[in-house]
Amino acid sequence: MDPLPVTAAVGVLPTRSPGRNIIATAEVVSFVPEMTTQSVPIEMGPRRRRGRPLEMSPSELLERIRDRAAGGGLFRVHLAEPALYARARRLFGSWARALAAAGLDHNAAVSEARRRAHEARRRARA
Repeated sequence: MDPLPVTAAVGVLPTRSPGRNIIATAEVVSFVPEMTTQSVPIEMGPRRRRGRPLEMSPSELLERIRDRAAGGGLFRVHLAEPALYARARRLFGSWARALAAAGLDHNAAVSEARRRAHEARRRARA
């Protein structure tokens, strides 16, 4: 395809008259018949999910859960350490699944917490 003949300087727009549009002609716009593109290498790292960056790896999270469980601190963990609780739910789907992944029994932890709460209420009444 031959380029259109250009009579004026390429890329120079004619003067405008107020209130009138300029019609695109060979004098106004120059066209390049073929566009060339260059291949640019893109560095891609390992694909990760969208969202906030991981602040704590799953193994680190499980270790922190085990440490809290050893000290008897799983009761009301959602209030004591909301970041730990939220990260566990985000990574494992639920707090119970996070405890299971850490090798702990969720039902036993809940039962123990209920037993301690019951004893504390009983002592408060006495």
